[in-house]
Amino acid sequence: MTRFIVGFIKMIHPVRAADKAHGQRERVKILAAKGAAVERLFITPCQILEGKMRRWVVLLLALSAGLVLQPRAVLCSETGGSVERHFPAEAPFLLKSAAEAVSRQLNILDRDVAEAARRLSDLDLKQDAARAVIRQLQERHADVVIDTCTVSSQGVMLLVEPPRYRSFEGRDISGQEQIKTLVRTRQPVMSRVFQTVEGVQAVDLEYPVIAPNGKYQGSVSAIFQPWVLIEYRVRDLVAGMPVEIWAMQPDGSVIYDADPDEVGRVLFTDPKYQPFPQLLKLGRRIAVEPQGRGSYSYFEAGSSRLICKNAWWVSLGLHGTVWRLVSIHPAEEAPAGGAAVFSRQALRSLAKDPALIAALAREDRESALQRLRQVALTHTGVYSLSWIDARGVNRFGYPVQNSLFEVDLNSQPDAASVAIIKAIRQRRGIEYSGALVEGGRARYHLTPVLDDRKYLGSLLWIQKAE
Repeated sequence: MTRFIVGFIKMIHPVRAADKAHGQRERVKILAAKGAAVERLFITPCQILEGKMRRWVVLLLALSAGLVLQPRAVLCSETGGSVERHFPAEAPFLLKSAAEAVSRQLNILDRDVAEAARRLSDLDLKQDAARAVIRQLQERHADVVIDTCTVSSQGVMLLVEPPRYRSFEGRDISGQEQIKTLVRTRQPVMSRVFQTVEGVQAVDLEYPVIAPNGKYQGSVSAIFQPWVLIEYRVRDLVAGMPVEIWAMQPDGSVIYDADPDEVGRVLFTDPKYQPFPQLLKLGRRIAVEPQGRGSYSYFEAGSSRLICKNAWWVSLGLHGTVWRLVSIHPAEEAPAGGAAVFSRQALRSLAKDPALIAALAREDRESALQRLRQVALTHTGVYSLSWIDARGVNRFGYPVQNSLFEVDLNSQPDAASVAIIKAIRQRRGIEYSGALVEGGRARYHLTPVLDDRKYLGSLLWIQKAE
């Protein structure tokens, strides 16, 4: 029955020749242990079928496996031949943007390692021509890749680039898990973080090298550190944003954090995290759920103050290895008792405040921010109160954890920023409802600020949706 289904899927969705070259074939895998019930159903890639045809084939698969599928069940594996992602529509814009950027970087590296394997297929993996191939691969990704090498069919490192790592040529790595998997499956593989023979914690991305006659020649390898690759794509994206990004493997190993001291720690066993049961509980969910949201208490970034943090996470995976990318935003603090409700009229009045206008005109950031802080602390309904200058740069705001600092909205692709920039250029106010980059929805209120007749910029009040 399974063969029939596989054949049926291939018939309605032919595999491209390019995908075959990369070993990326549609496949249906039913995993069972010792004749027990099927544990999990995988379809790779998720987009094999569209519309009604997908539902009929999924039903056929379920019936053949004797399964009862739950509503909204995820029918996509977390592994595959290209970067696969779980990005729910409701996930924060900034988190999805970060995950997309990391996925693109992984895909580029994966594509280039695959191309190196193709070029090596009719070469001797020990000769200078092969060295030229792996040198070019390493140089192309020198900002991320530590070294590249050719590996024999017996699992011995033959050639290594750049030159400072050539002393490792001849080392036997056949006992490493990713090498065992590659030799057994003849398919590309990406390892989890492990201690390499070069003495660094890193990930190994390997592609098999298959000769024109079909013989397995060995493999080509590129090792890199996930925190370097993720930082390369995430750093500028979150600069000035009220969001922290971190990443972990499902085993709890932290593979990226803005604080280097967190990288390499194992969430479930490191003594540093044991006093925080909410964090450990959420971590266990992150380990097993491809995407989701939750909250926990932990230290405020850069301080020893405990605060409540809201977390969202999504997943991306390559060749059997999965990463969870997590965005963190401080939870809102309860407003002071007896505080007045902020309103559009209050915003318009603030935009005409002589002391605030004078501070903004002379670019007195400290005085202007102090005024915004005073207003935010004495009113409810203020998620953020920010100053955007005439060039469209969100200069500062209060509360700090909900505001942007020195972020040029002209370069931001989210819908709210686009709407705000359009209004700034037209020197007018707007009211806009939309998503927050850190997650959730809000009402945006923009009001121009004039010094006599000179346009200085606009005040932005963000009112979080309930």
